[in-house]
Amino acid sequence: MTTTPDATARRLAHLLDLARHALVDARREASAGPLQPQHRRLILDALHRPDGGDGGLLQLLGDLITDTSRDLPEGDAAEQLDEAAAYAFDYPAQRIDRARTALAAPTAP
Repeated sequence: MTTTPDATARRLAHLLDLARHALVDARREASAGPLQPQHRRLILDALHRPDGGDGGLLQLLGDLITDTSRDLPEGDAAEQLDEAAAYAFDYPAQRIDRARTALAAPTAP
């Protein structure tokens, strides 16, 4: 069965709204008090999996942006969305990996 464009738009709007609300709730929880190391690890692992695999929130965000550019003709819009997808994942993922390394390093007495 084929989904109508209006049904697709409603479903996408609903799913994106759920994601937005979930992130707002997670941010509220994280900012409610001091983060323990295990909480920080949980957040960083959800954003970017330590094994570099698919499924981290940043990867999913980048993939969603890339999907938005699918079927666009070559040109500025497609190029800008491809760049946005890369910036949504690559740069933050590298920084999170560096932060993990810094957090795992022993602290000087």
